[in-house]
Amino acid sequence: MFSPINRRRFLERSIASAALLGSTRRARGADASDLKAIQAEIEKHHDESVHRLQDWIRQPSIAAENRGMTEGCDHMMRLLRDAGFTSVTKAPTGGHPGVFATLDAGAARTFGIYFMYDVKQADPAEWSSPPFSAALVDKPGLGKVLIGRGAVNQKGPEATWLAALHAFRAAGRKLPVNLVFVAEGEEEIGSPHFPEVVRRPDILAALRKCSGVYMPMPMQALDGTVTINLGAKGVIELELVSSGERWHRGPKQDLHSSNEARVDSPAWHLVQALATLVGPDGHTPAIEGFADQARPLTTEEKALIREAMKVARPCSAQAQNGLSSGSGDTSVAKRTSTNSASSLSRLMTCPIRFRRTPSLARTSLYSASMSSVTSQVKVAFSIQSRRSEALGFRTSRHNLNPAIPAASTDVSITPLR
Repeated sequence: MFSPINRRRFLERSIASAALLGSTRRARGADASDLKAIQAEIEKHHDESVHRLQDWIRQPSIAAENRGMTEGCDHMMRLLRDAGFTSVTKAPTGGHPGVFATLDAGAARTFGIYFMYDVKQADPAEWSSPPFSAALVDKPGLGKVLIGRGAVNQKGPEATWLAALHAFRAAGRKLPVNLVFVAEGEEEIGSPHFPEVVRRPDILAALRKCSGVYMPMPMQALDGTVTINLGAKGVIELELVSSGERWHRGPKQDLHSSNEARVDSPAWHLVQALATLVGPDGHTPAIEGFADQARPLTTEEKALIREAMKVARPCSAQAQNGLSSGSGDTSVAKRTSTNSASSLSRLMTCPIRFRRTPSLARTSLYSASMSSVTSQVKVAFSIQSRRSEALGFRTSRHNLNPAIPAASTDVSITPLR
């Protein structure tokens, strides 16, 4: 059933893709000649595919700034028609529109595809090449690369998928599955109106025919290894605010730090609250009962992890993610090893994280003459789980950990989306 539905739960249906792809190949009896013909077309039209992506990146579509959204939506719809979709329509919402499209290949099975046509904001000062110029640049160790906002997230992977459709058609081969396509233009601002797209009766009816849903993603490692993501974690984003005024014990306004010795510090209360969320390893939930209802890995999922281990290349994965082996610290090396079965299991099931995993966490402590006592501090925070709705986490709770009495904390929680 697709109702009630949100983007995360919608993408969880992609877990069925492995079975779908395997059974489809057996049903069609695809041979090497099919693949060679398609590969030949991919190579033949490589430059054309790159230019298609460059044109797309040069069209900004930033929902957070309401910049280029109509043009971005129309551009993507043209790309879909060019790739062979015969029915491509806008799906109006209370915000930026979604897109619904279908491609009937006369196949026995139908597969869903999810796109997003919006991208994050971009500060040109932080880029080595203008973010919307889509320049081809020689990168040491990599060769020629395309740099631009959306090249990785998500126009690059999506354009690559569209290039595959072009290759199928140019090779005179039919797709092994029918396609139901849905897209949104507000992913980067939390998908506030995406439920309106997938709950529309005709779209919902089409999605119910799908055996699974796939989202093109940048899943190729530096060494060329390609993996397919078969699921998505749910997410709850929160903002933790430590306020002296709301607590009625700390400062109502910022004070000079010379007063710190005689007033409570909201900043330190926030630090103490954050420390109660996880164990010493930095990722194991410390809140009693927090993930009790999260579904454990199935036997099939454990088998997939073991299979992935056969082709994993730890050196490449660690280098790509900037991970250190811990300089001889075996406990750190074990934690950061991206090719271990336990690491992959944590990636799939670990329910808690900050919005980003920073490489450097910094705290400054100044003398009394150089700083102040801040009356309110906040931190963005998110929780990920394979089924976030199963966690039973209530955003109205002020007590982050049962070990701390509710009356002794000034930390409040605000849901971000």
